[in-house]
Amino acid sequence: MVGVLAVVALARLRLLNFPLERDEGEYAYAGQLILQGIPPYELAYNMKFPGTYLAYAAVMGLFGQSPAGIHLGLLLMTTATALMLFWLGKKLLDELAGAAAATCYAVLAACPSMLGLAGHATHFCAFFATAGLCAMWRCRERAGWRWLAAGGALFGAAVLMKQHAVLIAAWAGLAYAGGQFFRAREGFSRRLAAVAVYGAAMLAPLGLCCGWLAAAGVFGRFKFWTIDYAREYASGVPLAYAPLYFWHGFSWVITDGILLWLVALGGLAAVAADARWKGSRGWFLGFVAASALAVCPDFYFRKHYFLIALPAVALLAGAAVSGLRRWWGGRRSALGDWPAWSYALFVAVSVAGCAGAWFQLPLTALARQLYGADPLPEAEVVAKFIRENSAPGDRVAILGSEPEIYFLAHRHSATGYIYTYALMEPQPFALKMQREMIADLEAQAPAYVVFADNIMSWNRHPESDPALFNWWERYQTNYTLTGMTDIISPTNTIIVLGTNFTARYPVAHGSALEIYRRK
Repeated sequence: MVGVLAVVALARLRLLNFPLERDEGEYAYAGQLILQGIPPYELAYNMKFPGTYLAYAAVMGLFGQSPAGIHLGLLLMTTATALMLFWLGKKLLDELAGAAAATCYAVLAACPSMLGLAGHATHFCAFFATAGLCAMWRCRERAGWRWLAAGGALFGAAVLMKQHAVLIAAWAGLAYAGGQFFRAREGFSRRLAAVAVYGAAMLAPLGLCCGWLAAAGVFGRFKFWTIDYAREYASGVPLAYAPLYFWHGFSWVITDGILLWLVALGGLAAVAADARWKGSRGWFLGFVAASALAVCPDFYFRKHYFLIALPAVALLAGAAVSGLRRWWGGRRSALGDWPAWSYALFVAVSVAGCAGAWFQLPLTALARQLYGADPLPEAEVVAKFIRENSAPGDRVAILGSEPEIYFLAHRHSATGYIYTYALMEPQPFALKMQREMIADLEAQAPAYVVFADNIMSWNRHPESDPALFNWWERYQTNYTLTGMTDIISPTNTIIVLGTNFTARYPVAHGSALEIYRRK
């Protein structure tokens, strides 16, 4: 187990300076603002709860405001999650189950096919949900309210990282309440009080967060983005399309570690057949079901959404390996302890499948392999140019969805609309959002505007209102085109910056970031 964790850690260490992707850029920029005393939803709008923003602020406070600092924090967090799963597997079954669960999680959580190398909110959900599971297991052992309150608070923190985790937190509460009211021997009032303790502890993180945002004067925006707009976003995929979206996401996710996923699938049979699960079978399968459902609420099934289910997948893998060894028993065989070494072989094959991405590909080549023509390395170039050619107090605007530029440039956004996806979606708030963004930019007159001339940064629909584009056609006369990064092919990016720019490279040919300086 230690060897596998070390290999994964070495891979993550090599990739510490991997370019930030959009989600990481959002979390990093919001975390950077928090460290400056600026609350979420003031200069950065998004539909996510602010837990991951706070987590990024904590990580950057410890390790620095850089991609390397963020990814070092991610390395430590995923390793801690793996170690907690080892403890859980050992408690549930035996040491082999724990070792299998820890190695399964560590490898899958770093799989490129799950985009696990980036610091997604679902990584933080998995960490807090696993910690909550450990606390609830201790509560089952000792029936102590301190562990109960800790478990509730940890599951509540998982929800604060990403709303999807509410299904896991609700399962934990219902499972505990069921145990209290159907099996516990205490009086009714004490059982009711115990359930209330869990519920209050689970709601405490969100309650404290709401109080903080209300005191900061941004609660109205928080409610709009995380409830009103989020409801429209979640209804964007018709139910009939959900199976297609699921298969498209899941079939890609399992490509790098399919053997471990198959072992986890076998874990369902092991849980059903292994007598050691008596008394905790329903509890554990409930956790597995809740984790699977937590991937599904909006039916988008993005690759990194599946990271939230990995603790359950890992524990199922542990159940399969331990259960198979127990079923084989003490029978003599030339193969020896074949369940253990067979699983070790599966892990080795999975690690070998990721080795190219983990240890061989240059960072830019890996970014192209995982994200195509998304301008992640180019965002670093643009951010450096803006940082070196503007004053710290200058405002910057991104027409597109590249919030990592704000973070890397250490400049404040001229608008809270750090993504433009919502403005292009067929939802009732889209035109209002476009008009608000336009008003922000006209009022702030940013020193630099970066126009993302690429499909991935907009995700326009045939029914998208073109108001923002029409406005920019008129308004850009106030600016001079002063730089461009243009991705022509996976191996050819043209970067032109500075004076006499348009004479040398007048028009973009590929996926471009265009830099405009105010006249």
